[in-house]
Amino acid sequence: MTAEPVPVFVVTLEGVEPPARVVLTVLAFVEAVDAEAAEATGAAGVAALGWRDVAVVRSGEVTDVDALPADFTAAMATARRFGCGLIIYDEG
Repeated sequence: MTAEPVPVFVVTLEGVEPPARVVLTVLAFVEAVDAEAAEATGAAGVAALGWRDVAVVRSGEVTDVDALPADFTAAMATARRFGCGLIIYDEG
């Protein structure tokens, strides 16, 4: 009997990457048992990079990996391999 894989959630976060003062958006692909754990892991991962004012905007479980846009596949693979993969949007 094969165990079900741990779900992956996409957590949208906002925060400030020092020394900048501009708020950036981050998508964190996180392996977690539920959305609450995914949000905590994503926020902690971004904060561990030195970001400040990190806030969760929303989150949701990835239910159809094949429907992900091509530019999300690397972050998804990183989440499967290491537990968390990030995409940082530089809107400047």
